[in-house]
Amino acid sequence: MSGLLSIFNIAKRGMSAQQYSISITNHNVANANTEGYSRQRAQLQTTSPYQAPSMNSYIGPGQLGTGVQVDTVKRIRNEFIDFQIRGEFSTQGKYEAREALLGEIENIYNEPSDTGISGLLGKFYDSWHQLSKQPQSSNARTVVAQQSKALADELNHNYEQLNKLKENTNLQIKESVFKVNNVLAQIDDLNQQIISVKVSEQEPNDLMDRRDQLLDELSTLMNMDIKKQSFYGQDITAQDSATIPGGAEKLLVRKDPNMSVSRFAYISGVTVVKDPANGTITGLKLDTYRAGNSNDSGDTVDITFAGGMNKEQKEEIIREISETRILWANEKGKSYAEINGGAGITITKDKFRSELGLFEPSKGKLNGLQSVQKDVDKYMAQMDKLAKGLAMAVNSIHSGVTDIPDAANLEALANYIDGDNKLKGDSNGKHMDFLPFFVNKDKAIYSGGLLTNLGEVITSENEITAGNITINQEIMNDVMKIKTKTNDDLYDQTENNVENGTTDGNRALTIAQLRNAFMKIGGMKESTTRAEFISNLTGGTLEVNAVGVKTIKNNKSGTTTDNYFKDVINELGIQTQEAKRIGLNQSSLIGGFQQARESVSGVSLDEEMASLIQYQHAYSANAKIVSTVDELLDVVINGLKR
Repeated sequence: MSGLLSIFNIAKRGMSAQQYSISITNHNVANANTEGYSRQRAQLQTTSPYQAPSMNSYIGPGQLGTGVQVDTVKRIRNEFIDFQIRGEFSTQGKYEAREALLGEIENIYNEPSDTGISGLLGKFYDSWHQLSKQPQSSNARTVVAQQSKALADELNHNYEQLNKLKENTNLQIKESVFKVNNVLAQIDDLNQQIISVKVSEQEPNDLMDRRDQLLDELSTLMNMDIKKQSFYGQDITAQDSATIPGGAEKLLVRKDPNMSVSRFAYISGVTVVKDPANGTITGLKLDTYRAGNSNDSGDTVDITFAGGMNKEQKEEIIREISETRILWANEKGKSYAEINGGAGITITKDKFRSELGLFEPSKGKLNGLQSVQKDVDKYMAQMDKLAKGLAMAVNSIHSGVTDIPDAANLEALANYIDGDNKLKGDSNGKHMDFLPFFVNKDKAIYSGGLLTNLGEVITSENEITAGNITINQEIMNDVMKIKTKTNDDLYDQTENNVENGTTDGNRALTIAQLRNAFMKIGGMKESTTRAEFISNLTGGTLEVNAVGVKTIKNNKSGTTTDNYFKDVINELGIQTQEAKRIGLNQSSLIGGFQQARESVSGVSLDEEMASLIQYQHAYSANAKIVSTVDELLDVVINGLKR
């Protein structure tokens, strides 16, 4: 029923509501510079009016209200902008990682420069050209040896630096996996706190801000899907979960407590298992790290390759595992591969990703790091092809030998020369290169300055890489052994050549002309032999050139060594520029989205001050009503005595 006391209660409720609104304004102002904070507003609602007229109630001209109350405290947030920003964060995270690491590869190559591989290739060919003019000069020969060593050393150095970059990238992947698991654990904890607060019919605004901030952080690392559940709960899954082993839990965060979720494990080591009898690859041992879990003890996953896979297919699987480095795991960080495999797991060519549970997101920093791992492996493979192609080309012309014996059929070295130290073929018609110019330093063994395992060095020539290529130490010790004469290919050593004079530099000139030779270096494989390189890749055997020396026949679909390396550098430059361009575009795009988010959720001190004045005046007005009612009650109560 209306009356002075009911007016008094309405004013009291009004003062209480405005006071609460002032408290919310105070909270907004206090957090004006807090990262991730969303401004809040008290949602006011009229209280229930007096009941409708009836036999037992007052009949008046209309239903009379009873005042105001704070219905809820609303967090001002645009979820669609959040969705857009997180999608762009994932793209930005990928290309920022790529830009940084591709820039490091550019620094390793240091191109263009006089001290890089391109400059050293030019000096290498120039030294051979000068030697062709002065073949009798030990100085010119020394320059050839030193320039060749400088080129080989630079190839070794670049290979080593790329390897170190891979190791550093692996550490970044490990740290990122640790961070992902840690952020997921925090989100899961906040999820339960938010639900418990909402169940008690309160608004967990600050807790939701913290959760949203963690979701932003997680989105820079990987792309994810968020599904809203009751009581502000959320279920979170990775967008790329197709490779999770069958039956494994796909949710990374779930609304329901005490239920299983998935995490990730890091592959800290990949050990290749070979058959001791024949050296063929039979399996792998993966050392996994429970990143982000209090129990950081490692696990081992024993892997066996299913039958029917060749060496190249197994090596490709090993390479992909080494590049990816992340496995799906249970909530304790133990990989599903280890859980499902027990004593061991057999993988097939087409399904090994899901059989192992390899995790490769399509966006985010993790994807950027994994993609750079692939790029580094590709550049290392290209450098290997350059080193191996250069070694085989120079060795074949330096010796005139193209078809060397294989390890299984290698005969005694004495069988490859006659009494005049002239080369002759073995029973299979293959010749021996008695002085390879470039060798595999991991195989070469010397004693007294002489190569003691020539057969092993020659048969392992196809294993030359940018990491192990070097000049034969015999040549470094005695530069006069370098073959420069037209008919040096007929003898095991140039000193035994009695057909040409000391001023004959035709062979050195032919090696110098390799600068312009078109060779299909890009088509080489790890198993490619010298004979295959000369025949299959260059389109035939060595042919006699104008000066009477056997040289490599040009392949119209091939390229020169210098252009091949420049193509590698150009590709790297384009990739780096693309990563930089997309990164800048993403920064601009995200900046616009963040500005839109800030305009909605950010705290404006001017707006808060205006609201404060509004609430203050409303509070004062309600207080004035209380004062007025007090005066009226005084008249009613005390005025009757007079």
